[in-house]
Amino acid sequence: MIPYYYGSIIIGPSGVGKSTLCKGLSQMMQQIQRKSIIINMDPANEDLYEDYLCINILELITVEDVMKEFKLGPNAALLYCFQFLLDNISWLFDKLIKYKDYYLIFDFPGQIELYLANDSIYNLIQLLTNKNNQTLQISLVAVQLFDCLNCYQVNTFISASLVSVTVSANLSLPYLAVLNKLDLIKQYGEMPLSLQYYLEGENLKYMLEVTDQCDEDGQKFKEKYGQLTYQIAQLIDSKEVVSFEPLFVENKKLIMRLILKMDKANGYYFLENLPPIYKSIQDEVGEEIDFLPTELVMELETDLFESN
Repeated sequence: MIPYYYGSIIIGPSGVGKSTLCKGLSQMMQQIQRKSIIINMDPANEDLYEDYLCINILELITVEDVMKEFKLGPNAALLYCFQFLLDNISWLFDKLIKYKDYYLIFDFPGQIELYLANDSIYNLIQLLTNKNNQTLQISLVAVQLFDCLNCYQVNTFISASLVSVTVSANLSLPYLAVLNKLDLIKQYGEMPLSLQYYLEGENLKYMLEVTDQCDEDGQKFKEKYGQLTYQIAQLIDSKEVVSFEPLFVENKKLIMRLILKMDKANGYYFLENLPPIYKSIQDEVGEEIDFLPTELVMELETDLFESN
């Protein structure tokens, strides 16, 4: 029988907290009696995940070695590494097959070009999720992290929303966008608008209006490229697909909520014979997993804003 796996790919720019989240997910999985393994897919990531069960692409190839051997820059070397992995995908499959019944946590590189201007990541995901693969089957969800610092400027938040829409379409996977490092609000100060607004990601044009970037009719603009920003916001609003999950890794309630959301997206949530502790968490959370409870957002705002 072909082994079947469930997992997530964690993506986002450098410094957004991908490796920290992978470790946090692994720790929480252990607490709810689930086995998991981290797979470092970044050939430039020097985090060896000490004290964590890990498959590391650095054992196969590294950006540093490729740069030295072929005299390439870091971006070209990264592309070479992924093509090399694609050509030697059996190496990864042979590693994974040893961990039957483990949840797979893939830590992917942060360079946005890999997801928007190159097919390497897409082709890798197609190989991993190929239903005709006779070695193993994997059901994945993509989790993209965004720094909450994006919320403090209109243009950067609209840009993050555009990246979210584009990457989710390009990956052809179930997708979750996550607003990470919310605990840093204590340092950054209160956001221009409510936390609920940013998490729901609705009506980006409203953000432009209330921050005086344009008038209510979208005719007069404060910034040089204001009209372009307005049109992008209007396009994103028309899709009605942008929303963010709140997160900072130290908050166990938010980590557990993210795990349930991931599980529902990749199908693990609906399995029979789930661990009893996991089943009890399912029953406790109930239908709240399908929306963002106002009480949860208010609790976060109280903890984060009023503690300043």
